[in-house]
Amino acid sequence: MSTLGLDAKVIDRVRATGTPASYEAGQELIREGEVDERLFFIESGAVEARKGGAVIRRVEAGDVVGEFAFLDRRPRTASVRAVGPVKVVVLERPVVLRALADDPATLMGWVNAITSRMRSRLEGTGSGDGGADGFLVALTEESKKHRAVRHRYLSALRDGTVPDLRWAMADFGRQYFGYSGHFPQYLTTVISRLEKPEHRAGLLQNLTQESGIYQEHELAELAARGIDREWISGIPHPTLIHRFRSALGVADAGIEDDSDEVVCWREMFLGVLSGGSPAEAVGALGLGTEGVVRDLYAPLVAAVKRLPDLAPRDVVFFPLHAAIDDHHQATFLDIARHYARTEQGRRDLGKGMRKALALRASFWDWMYERAVTLGKP
Repeated sequence: MSTLGLDAKVIDRVRATGTPASYEAGQELIREGEVDERLFFIESGAVEARKGGAVIRRVEAGDVVGEFAFLDRRPRTASVRAVGPVKVVVLERPVVLRALADDPATLMGWVNAITSRMRSRLEGTGSGDGGADGFLVALTEESKKHRAVRHRYLSALRDGTVPDLRWAMADFGRQYFGYSGHFPQYLTTVISRLEKPEHRAGLLQNLTQESGIYQEHELAELAARGIDREWISGIPHPTLIHRFRSALGVADAGIEDDSDEVVCWREMFLGVLSGGSPAEAVGALGLGTEGVVRDLYAPLVAAVKRLPDLAPRDVVFFPLHAAIDDHHQATFLDIARHYARTEQGRRDLGKGMRKALALRASFWDWMYERAVTLGKP
């Protein structure tokens, strides 16, 4: 019986794309540090995941191992070996994606289930490193409850309760670009602060997506969510928000035209990323930014749906980020775990996260006042 929460027909369809294999006790399915994209569906028996020689979890029949590399193409974060005789179905990512390309519902059901499994393991469910993982779970929960994430500005846009929603969304595009258009700079700043090559490599993949470069499996996943490759492929993310601005009649402007509030947010945020410790930078851009993107952008996705004359292509910036930043969050959580092993690292992760959220909340305060006072029809 599968523990992935999927219909048996979905499981059977995915399993049919794989190759059966058997392992004896002690044999390795996965070796820490290696690069491959295989996912293993455990048919019978059990396996143990080991990191640095220590057992971090046991995985039983009906579950999967290898989801991190399958989704993000990162080097293996742990070794996996059979506890006793084990039967598996080996799933090759390109094969699965090609086989399910004609069935978007099944593909997205599978990807969402694997993403959920990856997120739960990163957040500590079933992990033996309870200290670091427990700390990161607490920080993640704190971030999602922060007023920057639950701000009345976002709720008002989502519910359409501002005096003039079109004006408010145009104003969002006008002001927010002064911050979001510099995201590649934020990312490269953090990359330059990291000590471990594998951590830098993980964020470099995020940077390629910011430039509009996606792999075929990523484009297939996004297509299943209703995001056409022609809308995004080869198009840097700042250009996507420009497209949204243009659809609402917002004229292009230079950096010298950014509002003081936008400049302050951007420069103070860059100061956190470049001036604090590496852990503080990871806390700010990871836990305090990428980690809450889905929650932040969900109200904006709802808001643009209230403007039916805007084409899906014009507003793709929002659902795209809500989709891909789950993977970005997983990368940052993996890096944050490294720093969460020390007391100083934990303090700095939390400090960076809270600074990033406080800066965003202050910006939302200003935007809300604009929406309810300047945006009157």
